[in-house]
Amino acid sequence: MSHLCLDTTVQATLCWGKTPQPRSLVRRMHQHELIIVGAGPVGLAAGIEAQRVGLDFLILEAGTVCQSLVEYPVGMRFYSPADELAIGGYPFPTPHDEKPTREMALNYYRKVASATNLPIRTYERVVRIERSADGFVLHTLHMPHQTPATYGAKCVLVCTGVWGKGRRLAVEGADLPHVWTRYDEPIRFWRKRVLIVGSGNSAGEAAIRLADADAQVWLAVDQPRLEQCRFRPFILREVLLRVDEQRITPLTCAQVRRIAADYVELRCAEGIESLPVDFVLTLIGLEADLSLLQPLGVLLGADGKPLHDPETYETSVSGLFVAGALSQDGFIYVARERVKQAIQAIATRVRGSKA
Repeated sequence: MSHLCLDTTVQATLCWGKTPQPRSLVRRMHQHELIIVGAGPVGLAAGIEAQRVGLDFLILEAGTVCQSLVEYPVGMRFYSPADELAIGGYPFPTPHDEKPTREMALNYYRKVASATNLPIRTYERVVRIERSADGFVLHTLHMPHQTPATYGAKCVLVCTGVWGKGRRLAVEGADLPHVWTRYDEPIRFWRKRVLIVGSGNSAGEAAIRLADADAQVWLAVDQPRLEQCRFRPFILREVLLRVDEQRITPLTCAQVRRIAADYVELRCAEGIESLPVDFVLTLIGLEADLSLLQPLGVLLGADGKPLHDPETYETSVSGLFVAGALSQDGFIYVARERVKQAIQAIATRVRGSKA
């Protein structure tokens, strides 16, 4: 008769037809000093620092390396220069010192991850973190077959960022299938009627790229003038150029009231509009995914992000740390330096426990 081990708290499997070993002989789950959740730029920077200080660590990533960048629009160009995106002291050269594209960044981070040989387990989605006597137990599902596994760690550093969860409008129809919170290829919208909602760089850039892909574009912003939006100067310049060319139609002081299958009702400075649309892009920002942190009782600030020690980046839960966008360090060049503080605090913590 065959036997199947259902105990996922140990790293052991039993072969068909073999007698189960006594529990005392089963190899117990390895307890890492640190597990980093997320292999984006900040997670990789944390891993490099953990490697340099000699921690026993592991990086768990729900997708592939820098999955958030994989999901960026194809051909997107970063607003920051390459040196502000570089991590670990590894240079990030670009032709003629131009600002890097999504593809350049993916190639750079892949090369850094390979060169440093970081212990990354990709397609290992952390679904739950629990406290344990020795620190934490992380429950994962390995994709694509959702095979469950567990990992132990004395400390956990969460670097999951905010890219995975786009904000939605709180109006009727916001969850219809033609309402998107992100896009990948502008060509998808060729000769389609598209309403873009948002007053930041992502909305401005989307309006430019979709107009260049021959979409009919309306840009709905919450400010009286485009010049008052949060566009970077070069984005504003390109938006205004296409407005002059009548390839982007701006709607100022706009408030979406209702989204239907084939039109959007909104109030704007020009009055109440009913726009016939094929797609709606609501590029109004991103929200942090707190599904791993809230069950642990992590205290949140007024902005909805975890409260943490400004020096160590430890949250209100002992041994649980955050970095990157979750810690309000929204820029890579800031987070790559400050994550070193978290790693040093973790190294001090685990080495002190050994004394």
